[in-house]
Amino acid sequence: MLEGLTPPSKARQCAVTKLLVTLSKTDKVILEDALANTQAWSSNGLSMSLKERGIILGDFTITKHRNKACLCFRS
Repeated sequence: MLEGLTPPSKARQCAVTKLLVTLSKTDKVILEDALANTQAWSSNGLSMSLKERGIILGDFTITKHRNKACLCFRS
């Protein structure tokens, strides 16, 4: 019954990374491209477009991830 029981991961991830790992390969590439393209996508614009598709990801969270100031990049 408890085969494969392992301790929880200590890896710290922000909401952006947590979302990315749940997406299909195609959707992951689309979101990664949008995150990288700050000229076409403001953080607020990306947040609103994701919300229209049922994905709640705040603009501040997106900005922190883009600036590498989120949990993903802290040591």
